[in-house]
Formats: sequence, structure tokens, C-alpha cells
Amino acid sequence: MKTKETKQFIHWCILGAIGCGLMAAGDWLLGCVPLQKTDTGLFNRACYLSGSYGLWRPVLTVGLGAIGGFLYYFVVKALNADIDEKYRKTRTIQFLCGIFTVAIALTIHTWVATMAWFTTYLGPRIRAEAALAAVTAYQDDMLPAILPMYVPMLLVFGIHFVMLLAGKTRYPKWMLAFHPVTWNLLLAAVPDIAQAMQMPVSTWMSVMSQSSTNSAIMIWCIAAAVYERSHTQ
Repeated sequence: MKTKETKQFIHWCILGAIGCGLMAAGDWLLGCVPLQKTDTGLFNRACYLSGSYGLWRPVLTVGLGAIGGFLYYFVVKALNADIDEKYRKTRTIQFLCGIFTVAIALTIHTWVATMAWFTTYLGPRIRAEAALAAVTAYQDDMLPAILPMYVPMLLVFGIHFVMLLAGKTRYPKWMLAFHPVTWNLLLAAVPDIAQAMQMPVSTWMSVMSQSSTNSAIMIWCIAAAVYERSHTQ
């Protein structure tokens, strides 16, 4: 890669890392609450239901997500540029999945934030049981539309992971250690392992699990930028 192209690629990675950081910050705003043993899922949390969770947090989450979602485009550009140019069809499919991921990132972010907002707003006003019933109904009705959106998101990173594993990208295979798929699985699994080991429920479990995807992509963007900078001729 030429020096000019390398600098451009590094800029993409930096902008992508910032975008993922903003999206992850929104996840942290939603997940950074005191947990109870009875807390489950994304919104059945005592802190939400009691009304003590600040209603400004979901609003800020959506705002951060809007900026972060825009900057996600540079993540897609960087990931697509990694794949060998000989595999044009694969690159095209991966890029289209990436563009769709940019479009749906804010949708999913907003959906999760609204569940937190409604739970917090309704809990003290119509009681916890009624609030949970209302938000659960909202979640269940939206799921048929939300779940298919994860398919292109899985493909954009899954294709890149397979190509890296097959040696069809600019990186050596040891970069798999920093790949979004690797870190997403790790960050999502650690809280479950901790609970299986009967560790006390803690806020860090919620934060790590809820922000796993965005944090994992941010780690990759930083690692890719550092790798490119260290190999610039």
C-alpha cells in the first residue's frame, strides 16, 4: 500500500474507532447501573423500574449513537479495503452488508434506549409489573423487524474474519487476536462465565456484555491503525 493510501486508511480506522467509542459510550450509559439478582435482560432492572435512572441517559445514548452511526461508515471502508482486490464479489457483498449495518446501527441503538426510557418513565407511574408488561409487549412486537437486521451485521464481520483466517487480507493471521468477532465473543462470554462461577452480580457484567460489539470493533480499529502505522514505509 502506498504511503498516501496508508494515511487515508489510518484516518478511516481512527474515525471508525471514535464512532465505535461513541456507540459504546451509549451502551455504557444504559448498562452502568446498580444490578440486583432479579435483574434480567435489557430493561428488567430495578434501577429502571424504580425511576431512579436518569431519563436523560437514553436521550444522550441516541445522540451519541447518531454521531457514532455516521462514523461507522469508515469502519466499513477500512474492513472492505483489507480484503484482497482479487475477490471482487466477496468485497462487494461485504461492503453492501456494511452499508446496511451503518443504516441499522442507530435503529437498534435507539430501540434499546427507548426500552430503558419507557421502563424508567412507566415504572413509578403504573407500577413495576404493568411497566414490564408494556415494555415486554413492545419488545416482542418489534423483534420480528429487529432480528433480521442482525444478519448483514454478522456477515460484514463474519466475511472479514473468514478472509483473514484464509490469508486473503493484508494482515497476518495473528491479527485474529484483535478481530471484532474474537473480542465480541470474549466480552460477551466473560460475564456469563463469572456468573457460572457464582460471582456476585456486578455492574461491570452488564456494561461489558451490553457494549461488547461496539467495544470489540473499536479494539480492531485501533489495532489496525497501529499495525498500518508500524508498517508504513
